[in-house]
Amino acid sequence: MTAAEHHLLLLALAWILVSVPLALLAWQVWFRPRPRHAIIPHEDALPAWSFLDVSLPPPLPPGAGETGIPLRQWKAADGWVALGTVLLLSLLMGPMAIDPESAKAFELSPRMMTVQLAFQLGMGGLLLFYLKVGRGFNLVRIFGLKRQPLPMVPLWALGWILPGTIAILVLTGLTMPFVLKLLGLKEASPQMIVTALQATPDALTKWLAVLSVGIGAPFMEELIFRGFLYSVARRYTHWTYAALGSSLFFGVVHANAMSLLPLTCLGLLFTAAYEQSKNLLVPMCMHAAFNLCQVAIMFNLPEITKHLEKIPH
Repeated sequence: MTAAEHHLLLLALAWILVSVPLALLAWQVWFRPRPRHAIIPHEDALPAWSFLDVSLPPPLPPGAGETGIPLRQWKAADGWVALGTVLLLSLLMGPMAIDPESAKAFELSPRMMTVQLAFQLGMGGLLLFYLKVGRGFNLVRIFGLKRQPLPMVPLWALGWILPGTIAILVLTGLTMPFVLKLLGLKEASPQMIVTALQATPDALTKWLAVLSVGIGAPFMEELIFRGFLYSVARRYTHWTYAALGSSLFFGVVHANAMSLLPLTCLGLLFTAAYEQSKNLLVPMCMHAAFNLCQVAIMFNLPEITKHLEKIPH
């Protein structure tokens, strides 16, 4: 990772952190819905900066006319937990946790992949514990896990991920020359973990990596980014900021400047699928399918290259 790439990621992270209070202010001043009843108050009719008051009563239950994912169950305390989650992930996963110089000597081991998998499952488990025990939520209901029959979830995921990935690849191809010119690079640099996985000969490390990217990452990242951060931001800010901010943060924590735009677009795709299906299992399956395809191509890249070279031009 070059210094320019690291600075771009830090700039994107700084924009996210600075934009949060601005988005909250904009919601309170311009976008917050007005009360629908003159006599019966509800949380949307409370004074400005109600998000900052953790003593408020919980919001009303989801209404029959509510569209998209359920939002009314979130209250101010969840907003503070969401902000704390953003800060924690910024320190543990984002560009603040990476030294550009030491990244060049990054190597994987079974121990490191085990720790990463435990971190992914642990972070997701902590959030589920907070929502279930601390807030008393029915997790199946708030994440819509039974909105579609389980055998239909992979079909929903494929219906979104296939055309979405093609569109993202086209967009990436069109914008990559401008990004390279902006960063002063001649070619795109892959993510550190991609380079390290291609270089490791250890079979156990590779199998642990498959578990991490196929199970751990979709579970933790979709639960946190779509199920929690996006949903809480959607409750207290405009939906465009909630979608863009959570998706950009999703791209930033992967700590690769060249992947920032495609990963942000991928986050927006996962968000759209979650809003349309109202079932968190759909973006989880999409995420798992995308990651596993990437890993399969990466592990078999030499063989794929040989076959492509045999094709007559």
